[in-house]
Amino acid sequence: MNFARPPQDLCVGSALDRCGKRRLAKFCAAQVDIMSESIGATPGTLSLAGVQLIRDIPAADLKALEQRCSFRRFASGEVIVARFSGGNSVYFILSGTGRVVHYLPGEDEITIATVSEGDTVGEIAAIDGFGRSATIIADEDVTVAEMPRAEFRDLVVKHGEVAFALLYRWASIIRELDDKFSYVSAISPDQRVYSQLVRLARQGPGGEQRWTIRELPSHQDLAEWAQTSRESVAAAIAELYRRGIAERRHKSLVIHDYATLKSLIMSGHAEASKAQAENG
Repeated sequence: MNFARPPQDLCVGSALDRCGKRRLAKFCAAQVDIMSESIGATPGTLSLAGVQLIRDIPAADLKALEQRCSFRRFASGEVIVARFSGGNSVYFILSGTGRVVHYLPGEDEITIATVSEGDTVGEIAAIDGFGRSATIIADEDVTVAEMPRAEFRDLVVKHGEVAFALLYRWASIIRELDDKFSYVSAISPDQRVYSQLVRLARQGPGGEQRWTIRELPSHQDLAEWAQTSRESVAAAIAELYRRGIAERRHKSLVIHDYATLKSLIMSGHAEASKAQAENG
């Protein structure tokens, strides 16, 4: 299957060089339909069988749905859907992964979720008819089946199992958001980063004082877990290096002062924690 590459001046990578993230989000909203590639799939080459939301419908109905979808590919770094844009189709992800992002007031990007093969995105806009609720960016080449809003509505009305699967999914999301809201509102971004590091750390053999994270996750992964930006993660970890609380050795993070790291979860700042220790 041959894919014609989109013009270079429409790629997100080059747009990043020309404008800030906030302007990029607006740019992507206007360009997302141009950047993706339509795929003229032959019957049987692309299937909806792996899509979790519709896995319980009869095989014959699934085949009929495939005929009502158009297939598209998004290259790594391209926007699949842009927040506040007017599209209301549903995308079934057939391959690849992407990240769901929001932009903070300072233009930092924060990842709030990830999507991958078998997931469904865009169903909120398809149901309520309003704009997209989040931006989704491809982390690698992503192939999707696009279903128009009217077709998706008919699918939900006809198949109760699909409607229930949607309700089940949203119930899970609401529970998760409740937990995240309590977590995010109670402590600062630095504290959330340090909490994740404590959770990942393992004590050395024989009960020695040195603790280690054998393979430190990327700043992007830590930012997602801590619900903050990569820049905030980098600054929080850099402060640990500066104060001698931890150091990086190859892929590992060696924690020299585990007690102080734990205290940072309460105070949030290495400087304040050090001052408290010296005064105590």
